[in-house]
Amino acid sequence: MSRLFIIMLFLSLSSVSAFAVVPPSSINLSVESTAADLAAIINRSLPKELYKGQGGLGTTVTVLRIGAAAVSAADNFVYLTLPVQLTFGNAFYESYPLRTGLKFKARVSVTPDWRLKTELYYTGLSDNLAETLSLGPLSLKPKTMVENVTQPVQRMLAPIIDAKVNESIQLRSKVAPIWQNAFAPLLVSREFSTWLKLTPEKIVMSPLVAANNRVQLSVGVITGTAITVGPKPAAAPVKPLPPVQQLQSFDKRFHVQLATDIFLADLVKALNPVLIDKTFGDDRKITVKSFNLKGEDGKLVVNLTAAGDFNGEITVLAKPVYNRQSNTLTFENVDFDTRNAGWLISAGSWLFSSTIRSTIKEKLDSSVVEQLEGARVKANTALSSVHVADHMNLSGAVTSLSLGEATVLNDRLSVDVIAMGETRVSLKQ
Repeated sequence: MSRLFIIMLFLSLSSVSAFAVVPPSSINLSVESTAADLAAIINRSLPKELYKGQGGLGTTVTVLRIGAAAVSAADNFVYLTLPVQLTFGNAFYESYPLRTGLKFKARVSVTPDWRLKTELYYTGLSDNLAETLSLGPLSLKPKTMVENVTQPVQRMLAPIIDAKVNESIQLRSKVAPIWQNAFAPLLVSREFSTWLKLTPEKIVMSPLVAANNRVQLSVGVITGTAITVGPKPAAAPVKPLPPVQQLQSFDKRFHVQLATDIFLADLVKALNPVLIDKTFGDDRKITVKSFNLKGEDGKLVVNLTAAGDFNGEITVLAKPVYNRQSNTLTFENVDFDTRNAGWLISAGSWLFSSTIRSTIKEKLDSSVVEQLEGARVKANTALSSVHVADHMNLSGAVTSLSLGEATVLNDRLSVDVIAMGETRVSLKQ
């Protein structure tokens, strides 16, 4: 078992030497409703008689709903088609019922006070309405006459659609509990009594998306993060739910600062198979019989005991280098310690052409990659499922690590790391 420990499970973030300010994190909530859900709610609320009044040219018109409204979502609009029956009349005559569909579309947005606002637009009729209609001596054009009654129908429908879209999505009632519970510390490891403490700052939301018969909102609780170990810390005072801030997009990543310790004992295990009893050199050869590692003056010191064309000790120094552009930590300065080596490791020495240095560098580099991947996996496990409240779980996935400088200590290599990923809150009934 690797002795790679993550401060996320052991220490407070405030105790970690910060190589960079940890960016705010986002806890993401996806709120969505299907077109079928909207249709069910809307159909329960629509009256049968949609309009009765003047139809033009001295006629009256009655518009009756004769079936369920069809609802779909696409292109960031909610589309609504009402199957209706139209009857025209005057003092002496009444037409036979005409059937068609009134088509509308609604754009949905969110107000700062967490209400969904719908803007309803009439878009036309289905194609099956007759071009002309005889009403006694009058010859009517039903399509033109229907256009005259769409405005009152639209005015009647608009508040119903608005209310029912809000009822279907229930945005405020979904967001408010998450905001309130975010101020309470969350237990992420019972074994180590480790707590995730959040400091919520604001709530942001990207524009509503209506596509593939779904209406979806992406909401982010922007918060600072801290990890503490020990007794449960006191909860911060709960602030009122703030007005929503709408952005075209926002950073949905979650950032947790970790201090990752790579112990020299683990590096010794990694180097054993490539050094112990391995022979290096061409014409002149040495075989490594034993070695040890220690930290000194910010470098790894590898003391090798060799036998063969040279019997004695050789020292190799290795300094970890952080590359900000490639976000990698490698050992770029691996060389012999020539301070006390004399003629053995002079510039023209045959040891310089051996593969000892490259072998040590390659194995140290690959071992660090493996250890950091272990850190990512452990952070992933810690955030995989955190209970927030009844019917509410927070889950996260750590997708990458952002590295910082490494410090060589006596028995370990300490690396500052920010684990990045995405978290979301799932609602379970």
